[in-house]
Amino acid sequence: MLIYNLDIQFAFGRIGVDTYKGSVDPKMNIHEGVDINTRLPEIALSRSLPVIEDIDASHCWADMGQPKLFSAIPMWYNEAKQYALEYIGSKAAGGDALGAIEKGISIGDIVESESFSDAPEVNVKAVPKTPPKITFKMGKVNTNFIQGSVKVNSSDKTVTIDYERANVNIFLEQNPYINVKAVPTGKNIDKIA
Repeated sequence: MLIYNLDIQFAFGRIGVDTYKGSVDPKMNIHEGVDINTRLPEIALSRSLPVIEDIDASHCWADMGQPKLFSAIPMWYNEAKQYALEYIGSKAAGGDALGAIEKGISIGDIVESESFSDAPEVNVKAVPKTPPKITFKMGKVNTNFIQGSVKVNSSDKTVTIDYERANVNIFLEQNPYINVKAVPTGKNIDKIA
């Protein structure tokens, strides 16, 4: 049997691209064709600073237990009214308890519950809770602005333009190919089975 090697040669194709950029060149004598007159803008500022008109600390004093008299009158009235309603309610509840004979509540039980009430609740609070109310008059900034202007006078001189068109040239630089050749590498060889 004769032994062969395959000799393969190949190359990829190549595409060439040549580009030429276009150009535009306008020509005009600007200095002779345009006249510009400008007026700069002007601005004048005047200001007034903010002023504190009043500081009301009555809520702060009320939070610390020292309200002003006119603030304290409705507050004390409401507290006294609430206390009186609660007291009347507790006495009515005691009377209702005595009236319910089947429950077996005695006068001594009612006196004991009123005499030895629950321990008062202790809370630690930071005072005042509300900050003072500060009213102030806002400041102002007054501006007086005079607008500037730009006046442009142009002449009717023509503009000349030199123009070259862009171009793209695409071509085949190298053709693709493949060559396959069988090359003998030896002689007949006998095989023993």
